[in-house]
Amino acid sequence: MRKGPLSLLLICAGFVATLQSCRNDEYLATPPAVTDQSFTEEFDTVSSAFNRGWVVSNVSDPKGSNIWQQGGDVTPWFSPFSSSGTYAGFIGADYTSTSADAGIISNWLISPAVTMQNGDKIVFYTRSLTYPDFDPATGAPTGDTTDYANRLQVWLNTDNTSTNAGSGSETGNFQTILLDINPSYIPSSVVPATFSPFAYPTQWTRFEATVFGLNKPVKGRFAFRYLTR
Repeated sequence: MRKGPLSLLLICAGFVATLQSCRNDEYLATPPAVTDQSFTEEFDTVSSAFNRGWVVSNVSDPKGSNIWQQGGDVTPWFSPFSSSGTYAGFIGADYTSTSADAGIISNWLISPAVTMQNGDKIVFYTRSLTYPDFDPATGAPTGDTTDYANRLQVWLNTDNTSTNAGSGSETGNFQTILLDINPSYIPSSVVPATFSPFAYPTQWTRFEATVFGLNKPVKGRFAFRYLTR
């Protein structure tokens, strides 16, 4: 299976209390039970995000050269959904996460340690890089697809603040999955005849994941897993 690039922007993580930039999201209006953990991350510079506690972990099998990086590449793939800075305004990963055509991509973007409780929301926007299915000049098909069947998951580590994401098919300390985008690996397409609404989006699209299954507020991490196998 061919594998393609995807990117994301965490527009707000609503942990417990209202975040100013997300004031229109009603679910963040619940009275806080613990200290406000809400934040926005636009990944305007990846180095700044790392300084704020974000961690990347490529545990693909076999491992390739790619990690989550600014704008997806040296030249950003496309315009960001939202950015208050002067750089790419999003972070991305691609098929070079693994060094083999038949390898497993398991490339993780792990959040800073935060206190979580049931009902907390992780809201983000994501899209894949669009490749043409046809020659724009002649209309002739090229035999290519748009995103090579990307998949993105949201996981929780509620046991501790470890960033251990396992290896290959394993998920390490991340044992609770909150969201799975395109688990059937449906290829995206810009051609109307082959378009599927269940494929990975090719335009910035909003998703949210809800924390559940906790007996009390806990300190842990959430993570985005770029997965292809």
